[in-house]
Amino acid sequence: MTRKLKTLSVALFAALALTAVMASAAVADGEYTAAEYSTTGTAESEIGNDVFETEGGTVECKSHFAATLSAPSSHLTVTPTYTPCKAFGFAHATVTMEECDYTFETPTVGTTHAGPPVSHTWTIHVKVKCPAGKEIKVVAGNCEIRIPEQTPGGHVIAEATTHTPTSPDFVDVRATVTGIDYTIVKDGFLCPFETTGETLPATRTDGSYTQTKAIPFKSTNGKSITIS
Repeated sequence: MTRKLKTLSVALFAALALTAVMASAAVADGEYTAAEYSTTGTAESEIGNDVFETEGGTVECKSHFAATLSAPSSHLTVTPTYTPCKAFGFAHATVTMEECDYTFETPTVGTTHAGPPVSHTWTIHVKVKCPAGKEIKVVAGNCEIRIPEQTPGGHVIAEATTHTPTSPDFVDVRATVTGIDYTIVKDGFLCPFETTGETLPATRTDGSYTQTKAIPFKSTNGKSITIS
């Protein structure tokens, strides 16, 4: 009986250990790498592809993103530039970053396609990072909102595709970020916000940032930033 119990215990322990290894592999973390350092990756998105949704309507811009990687890292700083823009029903708007940027957190692997070409799909959570006292400012007509430093919900999906394990070809990214906090600072003539009876500034938590289609990150030196 004792021998059977010992055998059963060993088998149970082995099964639990295998389950733990499989679970760990299923949520494996990746890192941002490049074939050569330092490498700068850039991406551009046409107006209408990137949509920031608010209580008062949408903010849509032509978007440019840049990220420089000097060594393998679990995080990546992405600096956006938004221009030209339209917002809240106005044909012209400005989005001023005030030195804020986005931090792409540690990627978590989702699916793998053996290929060829080989591709890995990663889930990335994003933080809005700003210097002390700074916020992202959106102005259109007599309307103004500000977006502070925060960790919103949602994620970025990145697909890293390679023809060989050591030769990255490209990374496509697509954002679906939810629960973004913003503050209505000005709600003037023709502004579509619902602040009647409120004292400004008025805080909202219903913002979302969605990219209709994925956009490719391209390098400036032919050595792409990828995720591995």
